[in-house]
Amino acid sequence: MKTDLYIGVDGGATKTIVRVEDGQGRVLGEGKGGSANIRHSVEKTWQSILSAIEAALKGTGITIGDEQYNWFCGAGIAGSQVPEAVEAFVNYPHPLTRLVVESDGYISCLGAHGGKDGAVIAVGTGVVAYQIEGETVTRVAGWGFPQGDEGSGAWLGLEAVRLTFRVWDGREAENGLVRAILAQFEDDFRAFTVWANGANSPQFAALAPVVIGEARRGEPQAVRLMEQSGREVDRIGEALAKRSRKGLPCSLLGGLATGVEPWLGEGLRSRLVPPQADAAQGGIILIRQTLATPSQ
Repeated sequence: MKTDLYIGVDGGATKTIVRVEDGQGRVLGEGKGGSANIRHSVEKTWQSILSAIEAALKGTGITIGDEQYNWFCGAGIAGSQVPEAVEAFVNYPHPLTRLVVESDGYISCLGAHGGKDGAVIAVGTGVVAYQIEGETVTRVAGWGFPQGDEGSGAWLGLEAVRLTFRVWDGREAENGLVRAILAQFEDDFRAFTVWANGANSPQFAALAPVVIGEARRGEPQAVRLMEQSGREVDRIGEALAKRSRKGLPCSLLGGLATGVEPWLGEGLRSRLVPPQADAAQGGIILIRQTLATPSQ
């Protein structure tokens, strides 16, 4: 009989994280790979995943594709909202015995709540929320920048940039936040202008820590922006709650979670719980749940 291996894949736009477990839930290894966005490149996504699996298996004596094993994989992949991309991804030649694909946000929610009902709000460069309640899956936000992502790092950075231009014009009074923003460009307004007109969402998000830091020091304009960010994330939490039959626990995830949390309202803060595990573990939960379902 073949030995079962369970692989969890957290495939994001910047990196891929993989965890491999045996049938008893013992972790055999973890590995990292490059970007995994099937909307951009199915081939590159598979390269990132397979290299991360190889890294996770390093030192185990197991070679990926070895027919002594069943290779069961649950993957959360960026770009999975595009059905054609998912179809191309699962049909691409690969060595896995069984592959189940969901969004990276979905497996983050599974991991955060150990496979039980719950919600997550991920606040980083962008912001997106998922809620799992039985068979009902709800997504809120995550519609991209600049048309969405209110309250996120990219949004905070863009708002700080807009404020800087208004102050430079004399439309608003000079303030500490703008001084801190311009200090990132050695007080060279021309360099700031050139950068701002070509910046993308990660570059705008790189200014978010400046806003958070100034708000912690009590700088009024930074405080105002963080209060706005908190209200936007609160609205996401309220939208999730409206679609739930009962109050579900919620985990705050992402690189800006700790920066935004103090600015949230009591309603959402009262529901917050620490995540139990990460998205890679959520991928393992996904494949184990799928295989345990009789119809699957």
